[in-house]
Amino acid sequence: MPSERIIEELRRDLCPRLCDLSPLPVPDGKPVLEARDLHFRYHDGKEAVAGVSFGLRPGESVALCGPNGSGKTTLLKLLAGLLQPQEGRIFLGAQELTPALSSAAFRTIQILFQDAQDQLFCNYVGEDVAYGPRNLGLPEQEVLDRAHQALHLTEAEHLDHRPIHHLSGGEMKRVALAGLIAMRAPVLVLDEPMSGLDPAAAAHLVELIRHLNRDHGYALLIVTHQMELVPQLAARVMIMEGGHLLADGGVRELLTDIPLMERARLKPPSITRYFFEKALAEGRKPQDLPLTVEEALGRPASAARVARPES
Repeated sequence: MPSERIIEELRRDLCPRLCDLSPLPVPDGKPVLEARDLHFRYHDGKEAVAGVSFGLRPGESVALCGPNGSGKTTLLKLLAGLLQPQEGRIFLGAQELTPALSSAAFRTIQILFQDAQDQLFCNYVGEDVAYGPRNLGLPEQEVLDRAHQALHLTEAEHLDHRPIHHLSGGEMKRVALAGLIAMRAPVLVLDEPMSGLDPAAAAHLVELIRHLNRDHGYALLIVTHQMELVPQLAARVMIMEGGHLLADGGVRELLTDIPLMERARLKPPSITRYFFEKALAEGRKPQDLPLTVEEALGRPASAARVARPES
């Protein structure tokens, strides 16, 4: 994802456009984000997004997967208002995202870029986290409260006065995420959130993302190539291929469909693939395939489960 160009667009537009925003209401039972038959073609005529439709409900956690070139990045830009669909409509709650109201996307959707370093541009952590709320024109005390609460929520309070360039990769991810939380948008889009993290930092971020979804009700759209990560964070998965939404369904249903994974040029979790191949080698029909090592060992599921929104 070309995060450098996107962050420049955000920096240029953030101050004058965010100050005029008001919160978007989300009526009961309505998706917080909805795409209807989206199409987008680049100048070379390639249709990067071709008829994509889906809804994301408050508190839902969805993984968006697909190989490089499948249209994920273009779809994110459309949802964030950085590109305009050539056909189709996008709704943020009850309000349609039109060109005149494209700045409304910043109130509803916040994006954690793959490289968090591109997202942090103030000198110190505290001022970076407060940057977005301050440019909303909020009272200074509310700005400080939001920044403090966001740092607390991401377990980064001790970094408040730390220079940005002194942060580790995992700390940068948490601080960037705190900046998004301080905006209080109901949808967080996480683009390859574990990219560049060591196993300990990745495990910490997994627990934090679960906490934001389960205990604070954030809706999550998580873009990832790491299929091992999907069962830990999402209850639903959308798979893109060639600009189309190839599949949209439950994590277990899709990740254990090995032919579908192969068609989408994705690797299922290693443990799932192992039991699939084992069943074939033994002349059995693959069924009841585990998604995690814990499932394979018959251990009880973790108490830290992804929240499933009520129907």
